[in-house]
Amino acid sequence: MTLDVRTYIVMTVLSATCSSLNTDILVEIGIMTAITLLMLISSKGSFMPKLLICYALMLLTQFVLFPVMPQTAVSLLSLPVVNIRSFFPTIMCIVLLYRNTKVSQMTATFTRMHVPKGVTITLAVAVRYIPALKEEWLHIREAMKMRNVSAGVRDPFRRMYRRLECQLVPLFVSAINTSDELSAAAVTRGIDAPATPACRNYRPLGMRDYTALFITAAVTAFCVWREYGGAA
Repeated sequence: MTLDVRTYIVMTVLSATCSSLNTDILVEIGIMTAITLLMLISSKGSFMPKLLICYALMLLTQFVLFPVMPQTAVSLLSLPVVNIRSFFPTIMCIVLLYRNTKVSQMTATFTRMHVPKGVTITLAVAVRYIPALKEEWLHIREAMKMRNVSAGVRDPFRRMYRRLECQLVPLFVSAINTSDELSAAAVTRGIDAPATPACRNYRPLGMRDYTALFITAAVTAFCVWREYGGAA
């Protein structure tokens, strides 16, 4: 089951709102559970168990390890463990948007919504850019393994620095070239043409989209009420 691109965008914005307002761990776990179920019933490849494992480890760290750790260590780890963890629902919504939305469908939908061409072209290039960058990263790693670039370096910090240098420098150079190539390819295919692009995958919002939007809006209203009205 997949939702419309507009539904995913609204869910992402509202989940970010909930994450910034909510301070109740039970509400946070409930939101994570709902988005996890949506991932499970969505298209193949949307479910990411690594995100859930990372989220569970952060919960374990906060409620099991923090009470027995020194205050200095708690202060240093509170930002990634507590603050960043609260935005995991937003990250999962972005994953759903990325993995369940085709570029042609997104372009046609944004065009019918009269979104400016600059925004549409930028998002289309960005969506195509992520898999291209991931593929390039894998190629760089394979090349480093074949050449064994960190061989002979005993200092672990120097070895890590050398590996990062050998990975990031070619990745940055490739990223610039890839962005130019994708932009040129998008223009060549007529993405900036004045005509409205046709897409067989385009469809209006259905009942499942309205249901997802209603549930997300209700949860957001509940978080707003707890933050501003519930305490009063």
